Amino acid sequence: MGRPAKGTRPIVDPSLTATFWRELMGESEPLQRDQFLWLTIHLVQKMGLAQFTVSRVAKMLGYSVAMVNHLFGSRDGLIAECAQVVHRKYAQEVVDDTESAVRTPRARLEAHIRSRYERGRLLRGWSQVLNYPFYSFESPEIAYARAGSSVNDSYGRNLLYLTQLVLDVRAGHVSDIPLSPDEFPRNAIAIDKVAFLHAVTIATTTAGAVMWIPGRIDNGADTPEMLNLVPTMIESQLRLLVDTIPAR
Repeated sequence: MGRPAKGTRPIVDPSLTATFWRELMGESEPLQRDQFLWLTIHLVQKMGLAQFTVSRVAKMLGYSVAMVNHLFGSRDGLIAECAQVVHRKYAQEVVDDTESAVRTPRARLEAHIRSRYERGRLLRGWSQVLNYPFYSFESPEIAYARAGSSVNDSYGRNLLYLTQLVLDVRAGHVSDIPLSPDEFPRNAIAIDKVAFLHAVTIATTTAGAVMWIPGRIDNGADTPEMLNLVPTMIESQLRLLVDTIPAR
């Protein structure tokens, strides 16, 4: 299983202090499995999926790659579970930001879109998960088998929530109707095809921009002038996305 020799303790990277774990995941002494999970989330966020290796995370925790395979089945099994955690956390934060906005249809939708940009940019190396939840992996079949239904449910709830925000803008009022992922997407399309299509456009546009910004700008290769354009680009795109939604 890649454990240290009997009677010895794993030689852990000195950067993995109690403070590191507490700031990363809210616990000073996480369980072994959670250490692998959250350290992988941290490393992929910094370097991206292409540069991430399971040997690095295992070495930092004092184990061999065999321990990753024992706990998660494979590299893709580990990353798939991380993607599940990352997207669920991202989606909840976006909803929380939306619910904290001024309670008008437009203010809530604008808050939602801004949050998709801002929260998405913080994902950095995980940004491609917003676009390609399974085809980012070496083996999509392994990733889907490991976390497919959970990730699909998260995406479904996220898009259904966004569809309701667009429906509210079209109707001119804020809705408190509870939404079930079981009703998506058939009922969303049946209720208002235009609203659903606008929601899909917002979702794909913001996810694409979030993936582009870290890859083209936040890597430091661009000039300060380019960096200064990012907020303007986001606000301009936001207005275009909302202003094109027709009233019923």
